[in-house]
Formats: sequence, structure tokens, C-alpha cells
Amino acid sequence: MKNNEELQKDVQDAIKWEPLLHAAEIGVTAKNGIVTLSGTVDSYSKKAEAEDAAKRVAGVKAVVEKIEIRYGGS
Repeated sequence: MKNNEELQKDVQDAIKWEPLLHAAEIGVTAKNGIVTLSGTVDSYSKKAEAEDAAKRVAGVKAVVEKIEIRYGGS
């Protein structure tokens, strides 16, 4: 089983490979296989892509998603 730091890095790496996402938009924490995503993006598709990327990482048991969507300049 991966430790928290390894899991966090693997999820961050997965997010970096997603074409819509900028790694700086999404914060990642991991504890006992549970990954928490946080940050602010400008579209629902980015939010969904970040969550899907995290779920595909081996060792992730659950994803807690705390990503806000801010459309335009709101």
C-alpha cells in the first residue's frame, strides 16, 4: 500500500497529464487512501476531469471533492 505522500504525488502527477487542467488550480491531500481535491476552476468539465483523474490512480479508495467553480470573473 502506498503511503500518503506517494499517493498525493501520484494524484498530482495524474492531474498534470490532464489537458484541461493546470496543476496549480487543484490542491491534493491524501490520508489512508482517501484523496481530497480542493481549489477553484472555471468550468464543470475541469472539476469532473480532476475527480476522474484522481479516481484512476491505484491506491485511491475514495475522493473527497471540494473544488469550487467560478465562471467568468464572478
